[in-house]
Amino acid sequence: MKVTPAASLSRYLSLKTRTGRQTSPTNYLVNGAACVSADDLIGLSGLLPQVRKKTGLITDSLRLCRRLELLVMFFQESQPQGDTPERREIAFVLYYFLKGYDLIPDSIPEIGLLDDALLVETVFCRNQYALESHWAAQRRPWPENPRSARPDGLVHPERVSRRPRPR
Repeated sequence: MKVTPAASLSRYLSLKTRTGRQTSPTNYLVNGAACVSADDLIGLSGLLPQVRKKTGLITDSLRLCRRLELLVMFFQESQPQGDTPERREIAFVLYYFLKGYDLIPDSIPEIGLLDDALLVETVFCRNQYALESHWAAQRRPWPENPRSARPDGLVHPERVSRRPRPR
């Protein structure tokens, strides 16, 4: 299934290649989310398996994998809520991740996903309350420490830090 974003979203994503354009990740995210149309939200629903497949190919960032999966789950499960600012921001980031409109090409070893990770982290932090509220409404525990959680929700024993005993 080939789905392309609306012209306004595609045009905005392509602007990053022009020299001299600087903006903060938050501004880039907010302006990009404003370009996401209702059709883009519908179209992204059909692309979520591709997002999950690309996420599964990431081998060097457990945090990025986990956060992408949480964003996909939220987007998929919040569809009845329709067109919300959170869904638009998440949709923008998922399109950015999936479609390869990158400042740093993903194919560059070790640094190719830095721009994707920065935008994922930005949308995650901006919408953490909505994400946590959604998890609570679904009666699922919120992964308190995404750094130590695996995409399947289990904790890696080697990543659990031991706190020193108080003296």
